[in-house]
Amino acid sequence: MKIEIKFLTQMKKYLPDPDMAGNTRSIEIKEKTTICQMLLGLGIPADMPKVIMLNERQGRLDDILKDGDRVSVFPPVGGG
Repeated sequence: MKIEIKFLTQMKKYLPDPDMAGNTRSIEIKEKTTICQMLLGLGIPADMPKVIMLNERQGRLDDILKDGDRVSVFPPVGGG
């Protein structure tokens, strides 16, 4: 099945073909894949993402993805 992923700022390096323009990609995943499994499969440590959006709503690492889902991942933000 196919989903769309969007990684922002320093997370872009984890996208397939990170040198391509843009920060959104379509990827193929197996059925019953969780957000956590998808992230680990792309080499992202499970504790790195701080905000995960699934179809424009707050997502959780244990959410099971469905065909056509859109996942946006925001990294930790620094500053004071």
